[in-house]
Amino acid sequence: GFISAGKGCDVLIHEATHQSSLADQSAAKKHSTVSQAVEVGVKMEAAYTILTHFSLRYQKLPPIVDEEIPDNVALAHDFMHVTEGNIEEWCAATPHLPLLFPEHYKDLLKQSKPKEPTMTGIA
Repeated sequence: GFISAGKGCDVLIHEATHQSSLADQSAAKKHSTVSQAVEVGVKMEAAYTILTHFSLRYQKLPPIVDEEIPDNVALAHDFMHVTEGNIEEWCAATPHLPLLFPEHYKDLLKQSKPKEPTMTGIA
């Protein structure tokens, strides 16, 4: 299968459309969550994993709230230029994105909170 075909690859580029709390929604749309994509990289024993194809709901910062992101994972962005010589720096930058973009991270936290159930149609 897919995992055995990529076993031991240097770089896995995998879509991670939604945060892991939206696994049902992601599956319905035939996409992966961040944790699912990371798990594929771990199972493949990929040297590095680059996550990409984030949902438009995350326009400012990828869906990294409450996610376990290993040291060998980077988050792709437009015009990213990855080389053998700089991939480790891209991976090292990943956990610092909330610090670099605090306002965007606050917005992401707000989006991540479960919605309160509403009661409609009750007289």
